[in-house]
Amino acid sequence: MKSKAKLAETIRFRVTVTERDIREGECGLANRCMEKVAIERSLRDMDPKSGDHRTRVDAGHIRFNFFGYKFEADTPKIAKSSLIQFDKEEKARGRAERDGIEFISKVRPHSYMVEATRLYKLKKISPERQEEITRARQARAAAGFKPKRYTLHKRVVGFA
Repeated sequence: MKSKAKLAETIRFRVTVTERDIREGECGLANRCMEKVAIERSLRDMDPKSGDHRTRVDAGHIRFNFFGYKFEADTPKIAKSSLIQFDKEEKARGRAERDGIEFISKVRPHSYMVEATRLYKLKKISPERQEEITRARQARAAAGFKPKRYTLHKRVVGFA
C-alpha cells in the first residue's frame, strides 16, 4: 500500500443569507436559489471585477469558478438543511402567490463559512468549438431530443 500527500489550495469565505434572499428566492430553481444568490454575492465582494462565477449549489456540494479555476466545497450543515426546507415550501409558496397573500418562510437568515478546494484550471473554448457545440445542440433539438433538465430530485437526492 502506498500513501501520497498532496497540497491543495483552498479559499475560505463567509456567506450570509439574508431575509431578502429567502423572500426573493425561488424553490427548485438552481439560478434563483437563496443559497446560490448569497454565495454569488460573497464571491463578487471578494472580486468585484469578475462576471458570473457559474455557482451551483445542491445539498452535497457548492461548485463555482473563481480566478480562472474551478472550486468545490462541501455544503455546510446549516445551508443543507435550509436548502431542503426551502425547497419543501414550493407548493405553499405557489398557493400563497395564487391567493395573493404574503408567504412567510420557516427558513431563517443564517451565515456560514465555506472552505473550497481548487480543482483545475478552466480552459477557454475556441470560437470554432463553440460553433460546433451550438450546431450539435440545434441538430438534437431538430431531431426532437429535449435538453436535460436540472430537477429538484437531483438537487436533494440522498440528502433529505
